[in-house]
Amino acid sequence: MRVRDVLDARLLFVTGKGGTGKTTVALALARLAASEGRRVVLVEVDSHRPTLASWLDLETAYGPVPAGPGLDVANVTWLDALVDWLTGIVPVQRIVRLILTNRMVHLFLDVTPGSREVVLLARIEALLGSYDQVVVDLPAAGHAVSFLKVPQQSASLFPSGPLRRTLDGLVLLLSRPDTQVVLTALPEEMVVNETVETWVRLTGFRPSLALPLVVLNKALPPDPDPQWRADVRRVAARHKASHPAGAVLQAGLWEAEREELTADALDRLSREIRARVVLVPLVDELPGPLERVGHVEAVLGAALSDP
Repeated sequence: MRVRDVLDARLLFVTGKGGTGKTTVALALARLAASEGRRVVLVEVDSHRPTLASWLDLETAYGPVPAGPGLDVANVTWLDALVDWLTGIVPVQRIVRLILTNRMVHLFLDVTPGSREVVLLARIEALLGSYDQVVVDLPAAGHAVSFLKVPQQSASLFPSGPLRRTLDGLVLLLSRPDTQVVLTALPEEMVVNETVETWVRLTGFRPSLALPLVVLNKALPPDPDPQWRADVRRVAARHKASHPAGAVLQAGLWEAEREELTADALDRLSREIRARVVLVPLVDELPGPLERVGHVEAVLGAALSDP
């Protein structure tokens, strides 16, 4: 997959292990698409503490809120999405209110597998009618896979009726070639393991999913000449940390290790899931989240010209 394919997607899900920069990448991709003249909405899913609200210094809500030229943000919450879904089925507000206050209805929804995910996805699908692109900041990878599997898993439970029609529509939506998934990762063994596992699970229920784009955050591109790493290790082994150059040597050792971890991550992601990997170099001096978003956006923008 190319970054170009991601920006041209109608529906774009971003997920990854917690702490890998998932929200940063989602916002960077949304801003990049908006900068090209698309009308974009970035969605957080049922978040009780919306990250984007603090980052962008605005009050996010269920309804999209302007966050910049061509870019809106929204927090798609479960109860609001349920009201929307019911209104689409029963367009009489009084009856909708009666349904929502019925204890048995809530009990049914609580015990019905995937009911929450279905109405959230239905709202995300509805947003496609108003935007060129919907970018979804999904929960962390394990929950994200379960979230996306729900329509296919639940369809057999409902042979007919409005819920079955919704599920059929969502299965088609998630099967479209312009629905894509971006994974975020770090050059760390456990994170790469989970990234590979996530992709295997995703393609287990959607084999036609395009080869993934993985954004590898906090990476150090491997030096084409690895000899310097061997030199640093040799000198470090000769001198103790108390040596005047000890701190410099420790920094060199850390950098050598990060380069090797990055090289290992690139090899595994390319070999095991044939991912297109975009490296986001580690930068220490970025003061806040929006500066980090801008850094990722610049890297992804540069990658647009790559074949």
